Amino acid sequence: MTVPVDITVRAGVLDWATQTATDAQPVLQTVAITVAIGFVIYKAVHSKFSLGTIVVSALAAGIFIWLVFNVTELSDTIAEDLPGGTSADD
Repeated sequence: MTVPVDITVRAGVLDWATQTATDAQPVLQTVAITVAIGFVIYKAVHSKFSLGTIVVSALAAGIFIWLVFNVTELSDTIAEDLPGGTSADD
């Protein structure tokens, strides 16, 4: 029995997409850090270096970076908490 070419191509595309997403993750994390730092600098300059604004924007940037680096653990936690949800390890 021969495997249709269409199925082989689809599997190749999925493998390629998975590998590309895995390879792009460190780059996207670096971009997220750069955007967060830029956000804090922008807010500091825009508010004329108001300490409260800098602290709040730094906290927001820190939460953003934490979410970017922990997105898989966060999705597993949410899936476990939802009714009928399962984690990725199941």
